[in-house]
Amino acid sequence: MIGGSIAGCAAAAALHRKFERVVVVDRDELPLDPAPRKGAPHAHQYHALNLAGRMALEDLFPGLTDQALADGVPQMDPTQDMLYCSKAGFWGRQASSMRSLLPTRLYLEWLVRNRTRKIPNVEFIERTTATGLRASNGEIVGVDLRGLDTAATRSLDAGLVVDASGRSSVAPEWLEALGYPTPVEHTVNAKWGYATTYVRPGPQWSPPFEALYIGPTLTGDGLHATRGAAMWAQENGLWVLTAQGCAGDYPPAQESEFRDFLGSFGRTEFLQLFDSAELVRPIIAWRNTTNRLRDYAGLPSRPERFVVLGDATAAFNPVYGQGMAVSAVGARLMGSMLEEWPVTPTSGLTGFAEQYQKRLNAEVIQGCWDFSVGSDFNVPGVEIDGAPKEASEKPAEQEFVDRVIALATEDDDVHLKLMEMMQMMRGPEWMAADDLRAKVEADWDRLGHLTRTNEPLVTCHQ
Repeated sequence: MIGGSIAGCAAAAALHRKFERVVVVDRDELPLDPAPRKGAPHAHQYHALNLAGRMALEDLFPGLTDQALADGVPQMDPTQDMLYCSKAGFWGRQASSMRSLLPTRLYLEWLVRNRTRKIPNVEFIERTTATGLRASNGEIVGVDLRGLDTAATRSLDAGLVVDASGRSSVAPEWLEALGYPTPVEHTVNAKWGYATTYVRPGPQWSPPFEALYIGPTLTGDGLHATRGAAMWAQENGLWVLTAQGCAGDYPPAQESEFRDFLGSFGRTEFLQLFDSAELVRPIIAWRNTTNRLRDYAGLPSRPERFVVLGDATAAFNPVYGQGMAVSAVGARLMGSMLEEWPVTPTSGLTGFAEQYQKRLNAEVIQGCWDFSVGSDFNVPGVEIDGAPKEASEKPAEQEFVDRVIALATEDDDVHLKLMEMMQMMRGPEWMAADDLRAKVEADWDRLGHLTRTNEPLVTCHQ
């Protein structure tokens, strides 16, 4: 396992029953507490673990949910306990059977890694970097390693190598060095940025929600077109507070400017928290939000026994909260495929790498990619594979999806299905239903111009 973050640890848990020894290699000295580390600079930022991600981690680490709840991690019904405001307005509130956790990234990564360390046949090699793949007769048979403290090099034999090293993955260069084709890469950059802090609310803080999200409208002349914010409860009685901007309207990290940004787009709820709470962590900005897909499923040829998952193959705009879940679900898929794989003395894992990448793409990545890039396609000045695209070039299907999102402000069934899709519990197939198509098309113009107007502000103090 190359990478000791959530993707690498989840993969280690998925594979430990199939292999006698599982080794996780990471550049960092991995903290034994929920603490920052160099290899996860984004861990300070707000993160969302959707329901599919929680269920996948629960399958890989039985009892994880109960442990998180016992440690004080909040749980919410995303359709009841979260106020969600799309560009067309607030979605309604209704009870559902869904339950998602609200941990900080630092806590969740610590919890997952701590559980992984307790698996008897899993070993961590820290302060070590993988420098290349070792191949023989069309198969990857190991990795070359270099210690970061001693510069000592060595090789590690492996029956399967998993690249879970995140956005910094150099797997394409490794494949090229071995004479294999590299994956086609697609990028979508809507120039989002955000700035995040963590606060401890005062005694009067009593909002009628566990989470609040206000997205940019993406239309109009006001600052609400490119600005928004989010906040929700976390463990240890903290709240995360994040300012968001798109189209290059990046939130600042300086305290007074951060406050001005929070109050600049017509909402007061975020200032109610910021002005009454104690800041317990610094404000940190983040701008690495480009969607990037490396199409390992489409490789015309590849070495056996080498697979890629997590951000190393599909890195999404973090604004949409899909990355951790895609990693966890992808790791669980790998484990279930290996359990069913017909290993013989002569076949080994022949064909597994190709089949895994194809199923990972079809069953896990593609729907999330379509959602993320489809949403970002609405942002003025979005760049597709490095070239700017105009809003007039929006695909016709995205025009329909935009109206479904608008319909969710009025239709509880549509709201529920959209939230199930965002929680990765439902695919997009329901949008093809004839009755939904007819309903949207009959109200096409109105839904296309539905915008947020005169929405009541929420009082968050007693």
